[in-house]
Amino acid sequence: MTALVRYLLADVLRAQRFLAPSLLFGAVLGMLYSSDAGPPLPAYAGACALIYPVAVWLTVVIATAEDPVRRSVTAATAGWARTQAAVTLLSAAGATALAVLATVVPVLTQSRPYPVDVVGLGFAGLLVCGLTGVGVGVVCSRPVIVPPGWSVLAASGLVALAFVVGRVPPFGAVLGVLADGDATSRVAVSAACALIFVTAATVLATHLAPRR
Repeated sequence: MTALVRYLLADVLRAQRFLAPSLLFGAVLGMLYSSDAGPPLPAYAGACALIYPVAVWLTVVIATAEDPVRRSVTAATAGWARTQAAVTLLSAAGATALAVLATVVPVLTQSRPYPVDVVGLGFAGLLVCGLTGVGVGVVCSRPVIVPPGWSVLAASGLVALAFVVGRVPPFGAVLGVLADGDATSRVAVSAACALIFVTAATVLATHLAPRR
């Protein structure tokens, strides 16, 4: 599995399409913390609202780094299940890296104190929102949705929907917890929901891949 993830990573780096979501994330994060971002938890809520769509975009980039012919060759060698699992793992690793960056930046740039428990809760929230984005990205890219136009439309719709449905786990509940500055068990529930969602999305993609 490690070799397969490295192979996919090399493809992603070679294509360089990861630069657009990465640069967007860095630019918006820089603007968010360029001055006083307010209390730590609400500030982390802003970063969570950012990491979710960026993780969706990054996952679509990773899932479509190989063209369909090359993906068929990879799957014939490694198996559809392992290939899709590698896509999800690499996407989750990317989302985790973004979460770490978004957790550390305010600690280094803000004048307000960031206690360890607050930083831990912020990282947990960022990770949950990033993983939720990974799940959405898997559902909105090949092999679940093949045409690029429909993929973009579905991803945009699901990203927008998450902001309007209220405090529904995993994404909405995390934003609510951080925005209110109220650390509750909803983060743990949201984390479980995010893991279930990512797993279900991966299973769905694996099931559909041989038929597309």
